[in-house]
Amino acid sequence: MKKYFLLILILYFPLYVIAADESEYIFDPSLFKGGHFDLASLEILSKPGAVPTGDYKLDVYVNQVFIGKYDVQYHAKNNSSEPCFSPGLINDIGFKNGEDIIRNSNKKCFFLSDISSLAREKTELSALKLNISVPQALLNIKPRGYVNPDNYDSGENIGFINYLVNYYHISYSSENTDNFDSGWLSVNGGVNLGALQYRQVSNVAWNKNDGYTWNNIRSYIQRPLVTIMSQFMAGQLVTNGRFFSGMSYNGINLSTADAMLPDSVRGYAPVIRGIASSNAKVVVRQNGQEIYQTSVPPGNFEINDLYPTSYNGDLQVQVIEADGTVKTFVVPFSAVPESMRPGMSRYNFAVGRTRNTQKKSAFADITYQRGLTNSVTANGGVRVAEDYVATVFGGVYTSTFGAFGLNTTFSRAKLPGNTSAEGWMTQASWSKTFEPAGTTVSLATYRYSTSGYRELTEILGARSNSQTGADWLNYTSGQRSRFDITVSQSLGDYGNIFITGATQNYRDGRSRDTQLQLGYSKTFNNGISMNASLARQRTGNYDNVGVMETATAISFSVPFSSNSPRSVSLSASYNYSKSSGEQYQTSASGMMDDAQTLSYNLNATHDKKYAQTTLGGSLQKRLADVNIGMNASTGKGYWQVSGNAQGALAVHSGGLTFGPYLGDTFALVEAKGAEGAKLFTSSQTRIDSNGYALVPSVTPYRYNNISIDPQGMKGNVEVLDSQKRVAPVAGSGVKVKFRTRTGAALLIKAITDSGMAIPMGAQVYDSQSNLVGITGQSGQIYVRVDQPEGVLTARWGDGNAYCALPYKIKENEINQPLINMTVPCNNSLKGM
Repeated sequence: MKKYFLLILILYFPLYVIAADESEYIFDPSLFKGGHFDLASLEILSKPGAVPTGDYKLDVYVNQVFIGKYDVQYHAKNNSSEPCFSPGLINDIGFKNGEDIIRNSNKKCFFLSDISSLAREKTELSALKLNISVPQALLNIKPRGYVNPDNYDSGENIGFINYLVNYYHISYSSENTDNFDSGWLSVNGGVNLGALQYRQVSNVAWNKNDGYTWNNIRSYIQRPLVTIMSQFMAGQLVTNGRFFSGMSYNGINLSTADAMLPDSVRGYAPVIRGIASSNAKVVVRQNGQEIYQTSVPPGNFEINDLYPTSYNGDLQVQVIEADGTVKTFVVPFSAVPESMRPGMSRYNFAVGRTRNTQKKSAFADITYQRGLTNSVTANGGVRVAEDYVATVFGGVYTSTFGAFGLNTTFSRAKLPGNTSAEGWMTQASWSKTFEPAGTTVSLATYRYSTSGYRELTEILGARSNSQTGADWLNYTSGQRSRFDITVSQSLGDYGNIFITGATQNYRDGRSRDTQLQLGYSKTFNNGISMNASLARQRTGNYDNVGVMETATAISFSVPFSSNSPRSVSLSASYNYSKSSGEQYQTSASGMMDDAQTLSYNLNATHDKKYAQTTLGGSLQKRLADVNIGMNASTGKGYWQVSGNAQGALAVHSGGLTFGPYLGDTFALVEAKGAEGAKLFTSSQTRIDSNGYALVPSVTPYRYNNISIDPQGMKGNVEVLDSQKRVAPVAGSGVKVKFRTRTGAALLIKAITDSGMAIPMGAQVYDSQSNLVGITGQSGQIYVRVDQPEGVLTARWGDGNAYCALPYKIKENEINQPLINMTVPCNNSLKGM
C-alpha cells in the first residue's frame, strides 16, 4: 500500500486531531507507516507557517520596515523550524542587548528567543519574506536609511582611469584662411590602496600650429575617517568657499563628511515634538502633501528623521489618537542653505600655501556650524595668513515669517607701502513660502560696510603688483553693495512664473548695474512644453549713463512616440537682443534603436543680423566599454567635423576591465564563467570574457543592490546569487562577487527503492558536501553538475534520513540545456 501514500492521506485526512489552536493540524503517525515521511518531518509540517529546514534568501522587515535582503538559516527547534539569525543580522535589526549577547556567546547564529522573549517572527515563504516584530523599547532607534558602519566596504586595491578624447577639424573656403586641426585628451583617475585613495586630473591639448601642451590640473590623496565622520585630503586642493572666498592651494583639509549621514538627517528639517495620550498615529504634511507617518506610544514623542523636502513650507502635524480624536499643530519650516538640524554640526579645517595666485602665501581656515534649536543655527570662522586676518560670525533664525540668515565678516590686512586696511562685510538672506498661494521668495543682500574690507586673494594680488609696478584692479573694495531677489509662483495647471532681479553699486564712480528677468514655463498633458523669458539689463560705466540691453527668448518642445523606445522630439526657439539681433533655431533628436544606444540630433540655426545659416548634426553610440560620437556642421564659407570617445578602465587583481566611465565610487562585479550576462543597473554593461564588469557609479555609505540578468550568457552556467548588497565608502572601488556554477543542468526525479518520491524540501548535497539543491514536488530535483558521472545525497527530517542518487550523463546528452532522468534512491531509510 506504500505506493498509494497520497491516496491514503486523502482518505484518512478526516481522522486528524484538532489541537488547541484550531489552525494547527496534528497527523497520526500510524497513518504514514510504510511511507517516506519520518516523525520529525511530520511534526515540522504540522506547524502553521512551517518552513523546511535549510538556507533561504529573504526580504527582512522589522516592524514593517524593510531593512534588507539576507541569507537566513532555518533550524529544527521544538518540533518545528525557526530562523537562526547571524550576528550581522542581529546587529542590523538593532537590539539594544544584541552586541552583549553576541560577545558573550560563541554561537554562529541565534534564535529570536535567545535575544528576547517578546520578539516575534513570521515567515511568508511564498513571498520570500521574513517579518520580525519587536517592541520599540528593545531597539536602538536609528534614523531612516541608517547603515551600520561595520557594513562599510573600503573596496579593493585598484587603479582606474577615465578618458575623454576629442578631435576637431575646420575647413574654410577662403584661400586666405588656413584650415585648423586640434585634439584634446582629458584623463582623470586614481589608485586605491586600502582606505588610502590617490586622485589625479590632467589633460593634453594639441593643435597643428603649437604642438602638444600638458596640463596637470590637480593631484591629491584622500582618506575617509569613518570613526569621526570626516574626510581627510592632502595635495592640490580647493577651499569650499562657504564663508570665505574660494581659492586653490597646496596643503591639507579635514572636514565633516555629510555623506556619511543617513538621508533622513542630511540637509535641514525641524524636529517635531508632541504628546500622545494613547497609542497614536502621527501624520506630517507639507503644502498639502503627506511626507511622513509613524505610530507612537503614549507620552512624549520626538520625530527627528524627516527627509529634507523643500526649503520652505510649514509642517502641519496631526496626532490621531486610538479613540479617533485628532490634535493638530503647526511647525514652522523655512530654511536657507546654511540651516542645520538641532544638534547637528559641521566643521572644515584647511591649511597650506595658496596656488594660482600672483603672490604665494601660507594660510589657514577654520569654520564651524551647529544647529542649536529648530529655530537657530550658529556659525563662525577665521582665516589667517601673512599680515592678514578675517573673522566671520553669524547664523540662521527660522520663524513663521521665514528663514533669516546673517553673516558678518571683519578683515584686517597690511597693504603695500606699509599701510593697512580694515573693514566689514555683511551678508543677509531671507527665504519664505506664502501659503496657500505657493509663492516662494528668496532674497539675499551683500553689503560692504566700509571700503577697507579685503579678500585674501585681493591682498596677494595687490602685493604682487606693487613689486612689478602693474596696476591692480580692486574689485572687492570697489563694490559697495549687491541685492538679489527671486520670486517663483506655481499657477497649477497653467504653468509657473518667476521673477529674478539683481542690482549692485560701486564706490569708485562707476554707475549701478541692474538685471531684471521675467519667465514663464508650462508643460501640457501631451508632453509639449514651452518656455518664455524677457530680460532687461543695464551695465554701469563711468559716464553715469550705462549700457541698456533687452533680450527676449521663447522655445517649444514637441515629443513624438514618447511611449516608444525610438522616441523623437522636435524643438524650436527664437532669441532677440538689441546687440545680437534675431536668431532662429530648430532641431530634431531621438533614438534609432530599441535598446536606446544610438541617438541623433539634426539642427539648423539662422542668424538674421549676419545673414548666416548653419546646418549640423550629430550621432552618439553607447557601447559596453566606450561611448563614441561624431558631429558635423556647415555654414557660409566653412565646414567642420569632430569625433569623440569616452571610456574607462580599471586595473585590479583579476586583470584589466573596461567600461564607459567611472564615478569616484564604483563597483567591480566578478562572476566567473558568466560572460555575456547583463547587469540590471545598465542594459549595456555585460560580464566580459574574464568574468568581470564595472558598475560605473554606486552611492557611498548607502546600501546598493546589484543584480545580474543571466540572459546572454552560456547555457551551461548558472548564477547562484540573485542579488548582492554593498555599502561602499566614498571613493572606493568595491568588489561584488557572484557565485557561479558551471556544468550540465539535471532535472532528476528521485524515488525510493519502493518507487515513492522522496520528500519535498529534502536538501541535496554534492560529493564535497556543498548544498546544490532542494527537492520539489514529486521528488523532482534541479541541480547543475560539473562532472558527467557522480553521486548526489539527499537528506531530510532530522538529517538521519538520506539516500544516495547516482547519476551518469550520456555522451549525446552533454550539450542539452536540460537533461531529464529518473534516479532510484539507494540506502534510503524507511519512514515511520
